[in-house]
Parts: sequence; C-alpha cells; structure tokens
Amino acid sequence: MYYTITLNPAIDMLTKVENFELGKLNRTGESGYVVGGKGINISLLLKNIGKESKALGFIAGFTGYFIKDELKKKSIKTNFVETNGFTRINIKLTTETETEINSQSSKVSEENIKDFFVTLDELTSQDTVFLSGNIIPGMEGNDFVRIAEKIRQKGAKLVVDSNKDMVLNTLKYNPFIVKPNEFELGEMFGVEINTIEDIAKYARKLQEMGAENVIVSRGSKGAILFAKNGEILSANTAKGKVVSTIAAGDSMLAMFVAKYDETGDYKLSLQYASAAGGATSFSAGVGEKELIDELLVQIKVEEIRL
Repeated sequence: MYYTITLNPAIDMLTKVENFELGKLNRTGESGYVVGGKGINISLLLKNIGKESKALGFIAGFTGYFIKDELKKKSIKTNFVETNGFTRINIKLTTETETEINSQSSKVSEENIKDFFVTLDELTSQDTVFLSGNIIPGMEGNDFVRIAEKIRQKGAKLVVDSNKDMVLNTLKYNPFIVKPNEFELGEMFGVEINTIEDIAKYARKLQEMGAENVIVSRGSKGAILFAKNGEILSANTAKGKVVSTIAAGDSMLAMFVAKYDETGDYKLSLQYASAAGGATSFSAGVGEKELIDELLVQIKVEEIRL
C-alpha cells in the first residue's frame, strides 16, 4: 500500500480579476477550489494511474472536511487526525500577473501529534510512505524527523520531499529517493550550482549521507537521476502549453516510485516520471494517465558519463 503524509494540507482557491485595482472593490469571475498539499497531490496522481493510496495528516473545520470529501469522491482512502480550528485556504489570484497568498492552518496540539503517530502503527514492510511538504503550526522540525524514524522502524519504504533541513535531517533513515531541484540542491550545501558536474558532486553527497536515489529536477532542462546502482540518467521535458506547474514535481516523484515498483527499471521509471510532470504542467490539476501515455514518446532518457 502507498501512504501519503501531508502535515499541512490546503485548499487552493483559483480566481481571476480583470483590471485589478489595489485598495478598491474588485469582483472575481467564478472561482475554483482545489485540494492541495504535496502528499495529497501524490495520492491524486497515484489514483490517476490506477494505484491505491491512503492519505494521512491533519485536517480542521469545514475546510478540512472539504478536503476529506473531495478525496472520498475520488475513492482515495484517508485517515486524517481532526483538530480544532480550520485548514488553510490559499489564494491563487490571476490578474495581469499571477499572485499567490498562502495562509496558515490552525495550530495542532501535542495530543494531536500523538494521535498522528498512532495512525502510523498500521504500516508494514510492504508499504511505501511519501513524507512530503512542510510541518503544520504546532509541530517542530524534530517531529518530522521522528515521523521518518517511525516509518523506517515499521520497515516501510520512505520517500522524502520537503525543505532542505527536513530532507538533510532524514537522510540517516535511508530514504528510497529524494528530489531537490537545482536551486534546492545548492541551498542544501550553501553553494551555487552551475554545471552538471556540480549537480553530480552534490547529488552524490546526498547519497553518501543516506539517500539511495536522487532526482534533481532542472525545470525546462529536464531531470537527472543518480541511481543506487551508480547510473546517471537524464531525461528531457515534453513540449506543450503550460497551464500550471503546481504539483508537477509531486507527479514526477509519485510516478517514478510507482513505475520502479512495477518494473525495477530506472530508465523506464524516469521516462514515465518526466511524462507525468509534463502532463500535470499541461493540465488544470494533476495529470491524467491518458495524457501521460501520450507524452511518453517525447521523453528520451540518456545515460550520462562523468
């Protein structure tokens, strides 16, 4: 079973204003409401490709119930800890430019955190857990690390995708894969990444510190995989009209893990991962399987020798 952990989920309100004027009354067109958070995005992609998952994390208030109900409509299992207050709503405002306003969820209590750890008791060595995104108010960075520790104690496969400190602090638990972009990779080591040789140097450091596999995403330049078996593979990106890059990285990560579990083939897994990232970028939401399959022919995976 796949499990996804979204400690700080959100509802994204997507809205548009013509001729926006600051400090005055502005009227929007029809708004869309989309459930979000890195782990939830992963559950949505897995569902689109026919893989079952269970979403874990915290929800609160009517906004939290909206998230739970939306996932239920898609037949995605959940086991959220319900807390006081409200789950956050983020605003994605399109005017002449795009503006994002991210809010905060209500703070969780020590008792809520203890309840969350109980939800991990059902994990087994047959499971894969995506530990994604950032912590919610009320949690400390050490709580994130303790979650990774418990996942590994249960024998489950760990996948981590978070900010630099969270990733670095969980490497000792040997995550199956981590996925920084070029900037994040440089940020982890306090350096500027300029060349493929730079990418290779610091991706290998992540492996030396415990990560089995590392994907470094490079935006329009594609992605590079540093595999556990020593292979270095690069993939290009598909061509198409970008609608939104939100959740593209989550889609790439989810597809890579799912395809590798099916095939054990690094090249094929990276090809599908790049197609999945493209499909989400070209969609209003997480990419569908049909579009992923269409984009596959555009993705070429090549071995890099350094």
